[in-house]
Amino acid sequence: MEKFYHRIIFFIIAAIICQVSVLATPVVKIIPLKDEVGSTTWRYVQKGLDEAKLDKADAVIIHMNTYGGAVDYADSIRTAIINFEIPIYAFIDNNAASAGALIAIACDSIYMRNGANIGAATVVNGTGEAMPDKYQSYMRSMIRATAQSHGKITRIDANGDTITRWMRDPLIAEAMVDPRTSVPEIGDDSTRVVSFTALEAMQYGFCEA
Repeated sequence: MEKFYHRIIFFIIAAIICQVSVLATPVVKIIPLKDEVGSTTWRYVQKGLDEAKLDKADAVIIHMNTYGGAVDYADSIRTAIINFEIPIYAFIDNNAASAGALIAIACDSIYMRNGANIGAATVVNGTGEAMPDKYQSYMRSMIRATAQSHGKITRIDANGDTITRWMRDPLIAEAMVDPRTSVPEIGDDSTRVVSFTALEAMQYGFCEA
């Protein structure tokens, strides 16, 4: 199983090489994020990003397996990622739930192992109950803004028509927080919070591979 994970990391680094230069060996900083998101996680990620700058890294990989945690620290991490000048890749090694989904969506590219999941970002209290809509409203706005930060992409379809769409659909991101958000594209009936498997995330633009 360890060899399997190494192959995935190697695959991501190979993708980085293609984007950096076919003649250069990239410097890649790997930051594990495998605990509950909180003050310790934030300091660890911040330290890793600072080291990536000092090492003049070409890219950063956040090796993620988390069920989430505190929204305020997740917000600090996602803001640092969005504003970071070096490309950041998320490798979801099983779970990117709740605050983890917010952090993953902030990354420039997302890769997921088979069997991994992303989503379920509703704000809950310590007993797992959904918080009042005041909190959900802010989280909906935050995760939409995170998805929108990647902008739109343009492609030519089979008929030669130019199609422009969000790289990561903000409405789908919002539906990861609020079950009332309807997303016709994924056949959602507005009765459940959205979570994706790796294949579903690829299908709807929330995972590169």
